[in-house]
Amino acid sequence: MNNRKTFSLCYFLGRSFFLGFGFSLLSKLLNKDAWISCILGTLLGGIILLLFQKGKEKINSVKEIHNWIKYPFLILFILFNIFIYSQIVFIFQTFASSFFLIKSPVFFIALPIPFIIFRICQNGFSTISKVAEVLLPISIFLFLFGIIGLVQNFKIDYFTPVFTSNITDIFSGALFFAFYSTAPYFLLLNAPIQKNKFVIKYFISCITILILCFFIIGILGPNLMQIYRYPEYMTMKKIRIFNFIEKVENIVSITWLFDSFITLAIAGNNLKECMPKKGQKYFFIGILILLYSWSILSNIYYQEGLTLYHLLPIILGIFEILFLLCTLLIPKLKKKRNT
Repeated sequence: MNNRKTFSLCYFLGRSFFLGFGFSLLSKLLNKDAWISCILGTLLGGIILLLFQKGKEKINSVKEIHNWIKYPFLILFILFNIFIYSQIVFIFQTFASSFFLIKSPVFFIALPIPFIIFRICQNGFSTISKVAEVLLPISIFLFLFGIIGLVQNFKIDYFTPVFTSNITDIFSGALFFAFYSTAPYFLLLNAPIQKNKFVIKYFISCITILILCFFIIGILGPNLMQIYRYPEYMTMKKIRIFNFIEKVENIVSITWLFDSFITLAIAGNNLKECMPKKGQKYFFIGILILLYSWSILSNIYYQEGLTLYHLLPIILGIFEILFLLCTLLIPKLKKKRNT
């Protein structure tokens, strides 16, 4: 994949966990100081991706690791992709059932996902990157459209006084932001990328998250932003253009569905590529059916599923640390063994 296609994927990946879960957690933890953790988390995330870049330069594909660590690393990578896939589906179906398809059963809402993912993954990363390239200008246009429509409702008074949260919460929020925003990039460990330059692309994606965070605070204020599970959607309900264009939040929110769709496609393709070549198609179909069944169970046991709400960034952080250790140590172990 060339640099333009890589940028398209990176733009969507960095934003995928900020539909409800990311902003809602930061709002409850930091209130109107959430933007501070967004900035600090972006800087911390840049450091994480610098280490990831260094590790990926030595590993072109998970299956190309030829030493004793290959199979444990492969299992870790499969579990990571399953976890990302299942959580994005949970976020998507919760969002869709809350605002779009209120009376529709979850099994119906989640039903198209495995079919779409199976179809787009048939031709691998090349098709996924082309789709991302097409969706990128649409996503940026809708994002700018929404921001312009919110400007007249923005109140700077909601940001004062500054630094009302303690240092521990700010640092925790920065870690959560960094893990939320960087974890999906580790899905690209198996991607055939020409140049592993993620940091600048990551910063651009985070700028859109930071801008939206400012508008959530400036529109909803410190009280309302803590109440809503999806504060970004409730913010978009305030859009007014020329005082007569309104009720466009459903159109603007399509951008967040793009984020989820691209992330699911990459995770699904990784799962397919990790399967044995013989019978790969049937293994992949079986995994998609199991993940679809999990999506139904997650709705039945919805309260239990919400326990991951606070644990999600911690689990993502553990996966990232393990991947960084593996990608940075594998080349050294291989070189030592050869000598």
